[in-house]
Amino acid sequence: MHARRHLDRHTLIRSAVAAALLVIAAAATSSAQPSMSASVGGSFEGFQNSQATSERRQNVSGAVGFEHLFASERGRVFYDFDGGTYDSPGDWTYALHTAGVRYRIGGDGDTDRRFFINGTFVGRRNGEAWANADYRALGASANAEFHPGAGLTLRSGYRIDHRVFADLTDLTQTEHQVFGSLLANLPSRTTLIGELHAGTKRYAGQVVTDYTTEEVPMYAGAYGRGRGTGMVASVHTTTTVLTPVLESQNGNAGLVYGLVRVAQSLADRTGVHAQASIRSTFGAVPPGLVTTPAGFFDDGVYDDPYASDATAAQTGFTHAFASGAGLSGQVLWTDKRYTSTPALDATGATLPGSPLRHDEVWRGGIVWSQPVFSARTGRAALTVDIGYRFTNSQSNDAFYHYTSHGMALGFSIGY
Repeated sequence: MHARRHLDRHTLIRSAVAAALLVIAAAATSSAQPSMSASVGGSFEGFQNSQATSERRQNVSGAVGFEHLFASERGRVFYDFDGGTYDSPGDWTYALHTAGVRYRIGGDGDTDRRFFINGTFVGRRNGEAWANADYRALGASANAEFHPGAGLTLRSGYRIDHRVFADLTDLTQTEHQVFGSLLANLPSRTTLIGELHAGTKRYAGQVVTDYTTEEVPMYAGAYGRGRGTGMVASVHTTTTVLTPVLESQNGNAGLVYGLVRVAQSLADRTGVHAQASIRSTFGAVPPGLVTTPAGFFDDGVYDDPYASDATAAQTGFTHAFASGAGLSGQVLWTDKRYTSTPALDATGATLPGSPLRHDEVWRGGIVWSQPVFSARTGRAALTVDIGYRFTNSQSNDAFYHYTSHGMALGFSIGY
């Protein structure tokens, strides 16, 4: 089993590279209407965990996207593939497939009223360390866009997603979301955005209130991490299986999320932005959380937003040079207080006093994007990205307490 998964990791990396080369070749020779993009990249990081142990890690990822516009560009069908590996102990490879369709009703002008109907399918497969967290999902949404005044854009919408976990059946879930946003473009070249989201999730499972332990070989199928975190792919690096004691729970988990963003153009090619957000949860709690590798954040499913209250802020800048090159950077801060997830030590045991998990995370980075061979690639755009990034995750849970610094190199092409 481990040999097969290890082979799958290298096959995944080779597939990402091959797909990128395929898009490059197609972009150079094809005159078809569908647009394509591909990217592949890696990072080299110095990583220090909660035990002050330092090591070097190499993460690799790749993505390929295809889209086709039809009905005078009112309709869009697309397929995106994202795959890679996190270089944490164990096999943290992943492959994410997303396909969908969108159709627009309304005018083509920038100030016309528009109505959008969307549908998506998602399938995710993971490596051995989190293989039992594979899932499939179907989603549908409807969005409306209005322009009540000069420089104002009002958007609102509804979305439903149903996700099925074949192994972690307790995490099978149905989510409903509604949102509203207002965007204002001011004469000072300032953009103001305000958003408000509300959502509910109903899970198929129950809540973990206690558990019993049993020693088994590593990666034999660890099952729980205490109350409110009953389904995981692995429990840190321990060899203990935790068998949960379940409590009946009725009702939905809910959240309200608000965001304010300010963006300012400083010159024709330079802009800065700042953003603040807050999330508050209520109602039922998720029956489980999936253990995720270091550096994994905010995917909305495994890093479940219904499991924690959060406050976040970020700031950044972008600059486009006349040559076509670009420079961008940003810093993000997040404070997450989990509502029912106990903090664990390095062995997977609950800390004395059973405190709830609390994470404070700083992330940031800077990226230089350089177009290459512009005179030879025609309609294709080939770009090399070189960057630095850091993460400082301070947590009372040993598995999520770490610091990393790294350099990243990537290649992308769009056609």
